[in-house]
Amino acid sequence: REIYFGSHYNKLNNNMENVYYWNEDTIDHFKFESNYLSKDEVIENIVEFVLCDCSLEDGETDEMLVKDLTSRIFSK
Repeated sequence: REIYFGSHYNKLNNNMENVYYWNEDTIDHFKFESNYLSKDEVIENIVEFVLCDCSLEDGETDEMLVKDLTSRIFSK
């Protein structure tokens, strides 16, 4: 079992699927943006955030983080 403590998200890996626990401030920020910007604009901002502010662990890709964070912002 591996736990990564980053500034914006934590990863719990049980040799299964990666599960990311995002900082609530990060989630709240992008949910707030989603009230005023188009979905495409918010996704662009998420991509920029992941590229600039997140550190990847072994086996992770930027795409994995973008996909996970995007799903949390736009889930009902």
